[in-house]
Amino acid sequence: MRSTDVARIVIVGAGIGGLAVAARLATLRHEVTICERSSSTGGASGSIVRDGFTFTTGPGLLTLPAVYRDLFLKTGAAIEDVVDLVPLASPTRESFAAATGARTVVDLPNASRSGTHDAFEAGFGPGAGDDWQRLLHRAGEMWGVTRKSFIEAPLLADPARRAERLRSAGSGRADLRVTAPWRSLRSLGRATLSDPRLRAHLERFAAEAGCHPGKAPATLATLPYLEETFGVWWVRGGLHRMTEALHARCLQRKVKVRTDTEVVAIEREGDRVGGVRLADGGRLAADIVITDLPTDPHAAGLVSGPGAAGARRVPAASATLELHLALRGHTPEMPHRTYLFADDPGREPDALFARRPAPPSDPTLCVLAPDDPTLAPEGHSAWTVQLRVPPHGVVDWASAAVRDTYPATLLDLLARRGLDVRDRVLWSELRTPADVAAATGAPGGAAPGAGADGPRNAPRRVPNRSAVPGLFSVGASAHPGGGLPRVGMSAALVAELIGRA
Repeated sequence: MRSTDVARIVIVGAGIGGLAVAARLATLRHEVTICERSSSTGGASGSIVRDGFTFTTGPGLLTLPAVYRDLFLKTGAAIEDVVDLVPLASPTRESFAAATGARTVVDLPNASRSGTHDAFEAGFGPGAGDDWQRLLHRAGEMWGVTRKSFIEAPLLADPARRAERLRSAGSGRADLRVTAPWRSLRSLGRATLSDPRLRAHLERFAAEAGCHPGKAPATLATLPYLEETFGVWWVRGGLHRMTEALHARCLQRKVKVRTDTEVVAIEREGDRVGGVRLADGGRLAADIVITDLPTDPHAAGLVSGPGAAGARRVPAASATLELHLALRGHTPEMPHRTYLFADDPGREPDALFARRPAPPSDPTLCVLAPDDPTLAPEGHSAWTVQLRVPPHGVVDWASAAVRDTYPATLLDLLARRGLDVRDRVLWSELRTPADVAAATGAPGGAAPGAGADGPRNAPRRVPNRSAVPGLFSVGASAHPGGGLPRVGMSAALVAELIGRA
């Protein structure tokens, strides 16, 4: 690094992790440049705007908002000054198949442990709410063990220090009993929850992380714990508004944001990084390079030479398919978020993660129907239907046959599960894993970082600080993992490692 201690920092990728670490480091007085290969920033968090309708692509809701409150406050102004961040006003509705042919519906209030208990008791019968509270109590203990010692501490590539971190992260006998690193989320659910619908509720958190619940660690139970403790939040106008605000914060902090600028190599000067080479033949000198990529920069072929061996390939994961629906009219008492579970939810991940994966014939659907007048013309609605599917390449999601037939298939399935909007559709737009892969570079359009949750699986995750001096990583493929809260945490960890100029 130059003797002034002001580092020239190049960030490869302008996803939320890249934008967040750029804002933090520019506030710490470093010279920061972001290189983004696409024409826009935000990575998986984007938008589709057409005919007066607006849809958010990628993450639709936010949990653990304190991560982003801290980010915005420490880089200039409170998040509430730039976006309208509000707790979800409506409950989350879950609908399950029943032997009678009708569906069992439970409405789960936002951020209410007692309300969720009562909803499960009323919907599933006496004892269901108590079972769920016992599991949530265990999840709270897991969060207490892993939060400080693991999630909120950086993961380093140095083998000795890395091994010591993993040994010490919740390694006491009492802590091991709590975190149960040998146990999967599915195993925890079967041991704790007697009602299969409660187990389906738990396992949907693994599905949304791109994991098979039989392989996801039991510590993934912290996700419903965080939802019920801190709530689910929405940004009026769509979550992409937060990405836009973060981009604006970077510009306010004098970050140079270069879109349509692809980095093809991270170059060295001696034993440390010295800059990046661009696809157009140009070069940017750098004292520090930070990657915000869907995979390990070594595995992506950006880094060569000593320290590049042992690249970590992020485990295979499922992907998300989205159907955006521009609808006439409104559905009375429609919650913001509705899950329409498969007839047999336990079989769904088996199809996704089979030796020859295939789209489930009976998928669970998540319907996002925000009550936000800024997203659609008056008297209309903007819905997004999400489901888990195999990544592109395993299935040819770019084929014309998929685009021609899949929207009607999903609309028919919605109708069979009680939400028939077929006669209200003005137009629809399908966003497949092929589209996600093209837009973000994520292999197959799959969820980065899936399957690498928890201390036991940490060696499969990209470390925040590489073995190559001056090289760091943030984002969903890096420690502490995927999901907006952890992506924001990764940016804070790397900014702290680098420090103030």
